[in-house]
Amino acid sequence: MFDSPSTNDDYPAMRNFLNPKWLLLLNTLPLVLLAVLCAGQYAVIHTLLPAESLQLWRWFALALAVLGAATLAYALVQQGRGRPLGVLYSLLALAAYSGFLLVYLNQEQQLIPWSVPRWMVPADLSLYVLTFSMPTLAHALFVLVVHTTPADRRHSAAMSFLLAFAAPLAWGIVLLLPFSFLQGWHTHWLWNFLFAASWVVGSIGSLFFIVRGAYIMGLNRAEDAELSMVWKVLISLLLPLAGLLLNNGLLWGGFSGYRSHEEGVFGNFHNPWFYMLAVLNGVLLCLPDQAGKWPRLLIFLGRSVLFSYTFYFFIVFLPYLPLSILAIILLGLGLLLLTPLILLVVHVRELGADLEFLAGQFPRRWLRAGLLAGVLTLPLIITARYWHNRRVLHQALAYRYTPDYRQHYDLDEQALVSTLEVVKQHKERANGLAFSRQVPYLATYFNWLVLDNLTISDDKIADLEQLFLGAAGAREPEFTRPAAAPTGGAPALSGLSARSTYDARQQTWVSWLDLRVSNTDTSQRAGEYATTLALPVGCWVGNYYLDMNGRREMGILAEKKAAAWVYAQIVGETQVRDPGLLAYTDSRHVNLRVYPVVRRAARTTGLQLLHKEPLTLTVDGRRVTLGDTTARPLAKPVATPGNEVVFVSAAAKQALPLVRRTPYYHFLLNVSAKQAAGKAAYARRIASRFAHDAAYAHARFTLVDAYATPVPADQWAQELAQHTGRGGFYLEGALRQVLFDAWQHPGPTYPVIVVVTDEVSEAILGPNLEELSSAYPESSLFYVLGATGETQAHSLLTNSRFGQPATPAPGQPIAVRAWPNAAHAQAYLPDNATADIVLNQPTVGVPQPRGASRWQTGLLLHGYQQWQQFHPEATEAERVPFVQASFRAGIMTRFTSYLALENEAQKAALSRKQQEVLQATATLDVDEGPAAPVTDVPIDGEVWVLLAGGLALAVGQLRRTWQVG
Repeated sequence: MFDSPSTNDDYPAMRNFLNPKWLLLLNTLPLVLLAVLCAGQYAVIHTLLPAESLQLWRWFALALAVLGAATLAYALVQQGRGRPLGVLYSLLALAAYSGFLLVYLNQEQQLIPWSVPRWMVPADLSLYVLTFSMPTLAHALFVLVVHTTPADRRHSAAMSFLLAFAAPLAWGIVLLLPFSFLQGWHTHWLWNFLFAASWVVGSIGSLFFIVRGAYIMGLNRAEDAELSMVWKVLISLLLPLAGLLLNNGLLWGGFSGYRSHEEGVFGNFHNPWFYMLAVLNGVLLCLPDQAGKWPRLLIFLGRSVLFSYTFYFFIVFLPYLPLSILAIILLGLGLLLLTPLILLVVHVRELGADLEFLAGQFPRRWLRAGLLAGVLTLPLIITARYWHNRRVLHQALAYRYTPDYRQHYDLDEQALVSTLEVVKQHKERANGLAFSRQVPYLATYFNWLVLDNLTISDDKIADLEQLFLGAAGAREPEFTRPAAAPTGGAPALSGLSARSTYDARQQTWVSWLDLRVSNTDTSQRAGEYATTLALPVGCWVGNYYLDMNGRREMGILAEKKAAAWVYAQIVGETQVRDPGLLAYTDSRHVNLRVYPVVRRAARTTGLQLLHKEPLTLTVDGRRVTLGDTTARPLAKPVATPGNEVVFVSAAAKQALPLVRRTPYYHFLLNVSAKQAAGKAAYARRIASRFAHDAAYAHARFTLVDAYATPVPADQWAQELAQHTGRGGFYLEGALRQVLFDAWQHPGPTYPVIVVVTDEVSEAILGPNLEELSSAYPESSLFYVLGATGETQAHSLLTNSRFGQPATPAPGQPIAVRAWPNAAHAQAYLPDNATADIVLNQPTVGVPQPRGASRWQTGLLLHGYQQWQQFHPEATEAERVPFVQASFRAGIMTRFTSYLALENEAQKAALSRKQQEVLQATATLDVDEGPAAPVTDVPIDGEVWVLLAGGLALAVGQLRRTWQVG
């Protein structure tokens, strides 16, 4: 340990601040992290910055480098000399870093001008600069307090606290009054400088005397035991509780007119644990010193555990310390605002005293271990709780969106309830430095650990609540909600042309479809053009372009969610930009969006299509032919090099044998919690309608609530009567399970699905199950047997929730084509005039580059995509390799999109968002969905930096409480 010239061992914990190694932890590390964060922001936006802003960035980078290098050099020199940090260092550090912050805050708008879209700089750079500069300022202040308060003489704590309140007024009088007459003499810059300087000096002076007063209280604790106890009760117990009550609006009615019941002035601290820990922490700090070693050890361990609580609030209020002048003027609020700083000094003092006493009773290494274990207890408890939240939430998401159909699920619904409540609480983005429903820093940690820095849309939360809790879905069905579009004109297709060439080497047509779009209402400033194209089987999207500003900008093939998010942010800007987005809506339809189409100016865009056969497309009612339609049809199937996936053309399919499989009914019985009273009539209803059909002889039955439970055909009525419903009516999951079984085990029979329920509107059912169409080649219909005993047909291909007006009766055999032959059929294909993709092997891997043509690579990509629809459990493990395979081939899939962007900054932002999305869990969302407004992501992919900084500060606080002899 390094001692100051006035060495005294009565207060070793505070004197340990003089060790030069502290500068490595509290200055060098935070500045390096700040530089990394700033560099990340600069890399995205630098191409948008004007020359003046670029120069400012260079100057501030140089200033930060000089300050950091000088401080590091001083620390190394003092360490080598075996000398402590001096008074001159603390004064220079306070002046230099305060000056840096003043100049930065004054030039902040020039560093990132308003012309730079705020979604490109989602992190608040000012918050970063303040957060990572404050440790240096706080440490320099502590060093100055230690040097100016020798422990070998008597000091007055009351005088220090009195000076803390007098300092702002004194500096205001000394610095501001003599220059007040200059306001009318064109000295606006001088006035602003003096005002800011007086504010900074007054703030530092106030904080200095406050910390010094708390320090003196520790020095005088033995002499003034009663007074020390009064101060400790006030600082450790009463003021923290009063601060929580005031923050949460429980004193004087709070700010109820301006915030919700879960908001707080400085964050959401409504959880009862904050109050309980505040009381426990205050009681432990106020306990008198114990003479026995075992009681003292227990108190020491308790104080160690709650040190994390004290340190947490110190970190939370650290950015507010510059507001201390205003806080002191508002006497009550000021005392509460500064309580965490004073409490930290008191807590360190008590731990230091405990350590000094116990050092003679127990081995030092055991005390160190106990201190470390205690300080880590609360963070580890929080981490364990958040990890449990993550596990429960991701299990629920996996069951709903990426299930393993071969696995039996049984989730903890009650744990999910609490987890979803936390998710909803943490979904709100921080709104500046005041009035928030988030728990400061813990919300960031939660979003990182549980949500991978993404979110869960309100639709998905409602979906999970309806599924597992039986709650009524309050949202519109996904397929009825229109896509978001900016208000403006009504752009429409004004020109359509095609260019096709035949690649003889690959035996593939390469066609370009060129679209010209214009405003139909030229009085409107701007509008978005959107259309959907139906692509035939075997046609892949291989490129995309959008003309903008007199040049042709080729699209970037990007991860789908990231591309959609970037497009939404650009469209949501107040400035007019030029994005274009092309993405799959399902396996056979692509959506094209172009923004803006401005008044009379037409926009030109186009996409490249790779196809084996000539084809005709319809775009907004206009037909266009790609390729030579006089060419001979493709009469034979085409396979990938490894024969994993086969393209069966319409002509080739007609050569396959025609067979009729035997149908059987598969009844899905609604046994959800809400259907408990109506299920008794199911047996009568089924017998009345289906008992005489031939397909009923081999019927199967599945009980459906939150889970799908198959039951024996001869015992289904008994199982139905004994079943206790859990959650909602998860019809989609049951349909997927039945279709997976039919696809996995193709045979001479096939299911005709009949849903038995009183009200199909209560079912959890998406827009369609088109992606599983290879599992129902005979018919895309399923039937609903309602409360009236009548059946109504519904389509698996489109708008599955709504009934069909006229359909064939269920249970009639329908002819299909057998692949590759009737005797050893591996798949069955619908008997129609369209091509099909057949998986020729039970497992299809992610495509690897091995000499296939580009079209064949596309076939393998889409074949894998078809396999993955029946094996959604593989999504998480193979999503990134699949996306990378799509990138390599330049062929769009359902996981990727083509996005045309205007400038390099947009492309850099896309790259950053894409990396974040690919590192996260596949079932999480980037925003609230197609209709969501523009959103901010305050931490984005850099949360690890803030967490690293917080961890480093925490480790430092552990070390300073232990004196190394």
